[in-house]
Amino acid sequence: MLVTLNKKEMMLKEGMTVSELIKQRKMRKAAVWINGRQLLSAEYETCVIQEGDEIRLLRIMAGG
Repeated sequence: MLVTLNKKEMMLKEGMTVSELIKQRKMRKAAVWINGRQLLSAEYETCVIQEGDEIRLLRIMAGG
């Protein structure tokens, strides 16, 4: 399915969850927005990405 990820069009497999996308991108922690709505981390396992979704994915880095 075709989605927009960080302003770039890309193909993802049907039925992919946000959690699977984060793992595919080799990220441990990320902040995710889908179609302008920020998701709670508790939603990552159950939120299935849909055709045409606009996804913003930001890596969370520890600092101090």
